Amino acid sequence: MEEQLRTLAKMQVLDDKIGQYRALQQELPKQLNEILEQVEIATANLLTTETARAELGKKLRAIEMDIKSNQEQAKKYATQLTDIKNNKEYKALNSEISFLHDKIGDLESTELELMEEDNAFKAQIEEDKKALAKAEQLKREKEGDLRAQIDAIEGKIEETRAARNELAINLPKSVIKHYGNMIKTRNNKAVAYNREGSCDACGFNIRPQIKIELQLRRKMITCESCGRILMEHFEEL
Repeated sequence: MEEQLRTLAKMQVLDDKIGQYRALQQELPKQLNEILEQVEIATANLLTTETARAELGKKLRAIEMDIKSNQEQAKKYATQLTDIKNNKEYKALNSEISFLHDKIGDLESTELELMEEDNAFKAQIEEDKKALAKAEQLKREKEGDLRAQIDAIEGKIEETRAARNELAINLPKSVIKHYGNMIKTRNNKAVAYNREGSCDACGFNIRPQIKIELQLRRKMITCESCGRILMEHFEEL
């Protein structure tokens, strides 16, 4: 019976390893997706900033054209002033020139504000490019290794499962059945150990008589609470 218990303990070690592989099957794709998503986000951020700057550029060019057009009109009116003899017409044209100069001043103020925005966009684009370069660098460093690990996990699980099944060959069918049921229903833990008088899986207090039987290792004992196969730790498996 001691060898059967030892075998069960070895099987649990292998099932623990399978559990770790299963966890990696969940975690590694998440890590890979996060890396790929960061590249997508960085790319989208850069595109958004560049698009916004391009739209701002259109506004700037439109204002520059308005300024130039108004400057030319003001210059044209100023030239006409010398030919006007009527005082009323002179005042009217001079007033129009003043209006154009005020308008040009407003346009130039708006132009300066937009130029400041453009400088901010330029700085943001540089930051976005750095973020994208960093995300792409991480992708180059990690993607291949993560994909290789993901591809290899199922093979490792099958290999470990085969080793566990090989150990189970010499166990009674009833023991194998109970072990399998515990693996399925007890969070991949079929074997529990005596830890200071309690089941280390569920914490149930072990009766004194059961403690003695655990030390003797003459029969398979299950926890009276969780049903796991209960045993003392082996110094070596």
